[in-house]
Amino acid sequence: MEVPVTKRFKHYNSKQKILLVGEGDFSFTLSLARAFGSATNLTATTLDSQERNFKNGKANVEELERLGCNVVFGVNVHSMTAKPNFGGSATYDRVIFNFPHAGFDYGREHEIKIIMYD
Repeated sequence: MEVPVTKRFKHYNSKQKILLVGEGDFSFTLSLARAFGSATNLTATTLDSQERNFKNGKANVEELERLGCNVVFGVNVHSMTAKPNFGGSATYDRVIFNFPHAGFDYGREHEIKIIMYD
């Protein structure tokens, strides 16, 4: 019997169970899935509803689901303990919460006044 090869991408590998929270268009999750050749070890969540339209978001989610990713909408990281069983287990090897996109299309999200905008 052939042992599956562990594929690596930066700090992550295909053997780790990875939870991604706060996704926008799911492009980071998709980059991991493509690097691993599968998304069965990934659970990607977003606060947004499925109807929220991000550029390429729908296509990214469709590809992730084809690759075996568990995609969950409407997840608030502040109340995740109320729903701890994403993907059949509350235990993950890695939890990734990337700096959230501020939702502005000004091309200056690195500027503090844009980040702090209320």
